Amino acid sequence: MLPAATAIQAAYSNRPRINLGGQLTTALLATGAGVGVFLGIRGIVKNFKKNVREQDALVEGNPAAFATQLKKAFENDNSFGWGTNEEILFITLEAIPTQAAFRKVQRAYRDLYGKNLAADLRDELDSEEYGLAMQIINSKP
Repeated sequence: MLPAATAIQAAYSNRPRINLGGQLTTALLATGAGVGVFLGIRGIVKNFKKNVREQDALVEGNPAAFATQLKKAFENDNSFGWGTNEEILFITLEAIPTQAAFRKVQRAYRDLYGKNLAADLRDELDSEEYGLAMQIINSKP
């Protein structure tokens, strides 16, 4: 019986070995590098868009300028520093000429601040003021 056990042991030790560790490590490293490159390029593109929007914000009537004015109205740098300056907010919304221009302002706002303008309007205004803001926006041609 001992020779049969030795034969099994010899067959077991001579079996072909599959090395998944090296292949798995290589696949994980390649995936990680791919994700890293993707996120790096995405960050560069976002930073580039933000820089372009910041330069455009200096031109009056540009969507980025409107987006900057809206953000300043939300932050309201008055003497107490609290709350939204609704007067400036509504004046800025009325100054946006069309709904297409408003959509461009929304994109500029997202590029500059990484937030959704509609969500910030809803957060910053009470329901009555938000309804008035929506009337102003929807009345545009």
